[in-house]
Amino acid sequence: MPVSFSQLAGPSRPKWFHVTVSVGLIIVAVALTVGWQILGVEGSQVAQDAGRLRWVVYLFGTILFLLLIGGLGLLVTLLLREVQLNERQSNFISAVTHELKTPVASLQLYLDTLQLRDLNDDRREEFYRTMRRDLDRLHTTIDDVLNAAVYSHRAPLELKPFDIAVLVRHAIGLTGERNQLPEGAIEYDGPESLELRGDAIALEVAVLNLLDNAVKYSRDRVHVEVSLTTARSGKAQLTVRDQGIGMSRTHLRFIFNRFYRIGAEVRRSRPGTGLGLFIVRTVVRKHRGSVTCESPGPDRGSTFTVTLPGADRTAA
Repeated sequence: MPVSFSQLAGPSRPKWFHVTVSVGLIIVAVALTVGWQILGVEGSQVAQDAGRLRWVVYLFGTILFLLLIGGLGLLVTLLLREVQLNERQSNFISAVTHELKTPVASLQLYLDTLQLRDLNDDRREEFYRTMRRDLDRLHTTIDDVLNAAVYSHRAPLELKPFDIAVLVRHAIGLTGERNQLPEGAIEYDGPESLELRGDAIALEVAVLNLLDNAVKYSRDRVHVEVSLTTARSGKAQLTVRDQGIGMSRTHLRFIFNRFYRIGAEVRRSRPGTGLGLFIVRTVVRKHRGSVTCESPGPDRGSTFTVTLPGADRTAA
């Protein structure tokens, strides 16, 4: 399915909104200027009448002036948001280019080596494993871009019964295989079975993104704790806790935004497109749930909590 960049970009305000605000500010500025000029002409009938209604004139002029200042502030805010969005989109294009070019170059190098050199079986198997990892990396990048476009513009999901406990354990297994993690690197604490109503495919994409994010931003030793619980209100709660690089409070407000990635140093040392957590939030919201993140600070890990309604049954 072809995906245009406009499908990935955030919903922008319609052009008529900006035009209306700008025209309105021009009218207010002209009204204030003309009014001041007329009132400044001594002896004019308007100035004499205004003298008798001085407080009304002052009040009306103050309201117009405040509208002018407020409108200018709104335009500046919108301009800053556009600048920030353009910067994030530029970072996204650079990241996607890198994420596509690096594994392709690696694959080409290994294929050329296999074609030109006579390797023993062990060496050949090592090359095949590396090439498969490169293909998995390509697959993950393409999936992120496609999922961000699909779930952003997809109609309300068709909710069907499924077992989220089985889904989470399956996602943990896939994450371990993709990242070649040792057994126990991702620990699961939860019921054997927990039925929900939702889109199992979309939620598995969200859980995989949460786990990949936890592994990616871990330090040398990966240790991720995953817990699944259910509340009396019928809501299921999935918690993913890592011991990774963490983040400051400044970043907590923006990490679920499209294309957002923390610090330049982190962007250089960790691959990514800035779409993973955006996909998580989009999918969870379409299930009428919520997702939050907490972090005590840099180098102190992060905890992501997903809350979903519709828990039907728990089995130990």
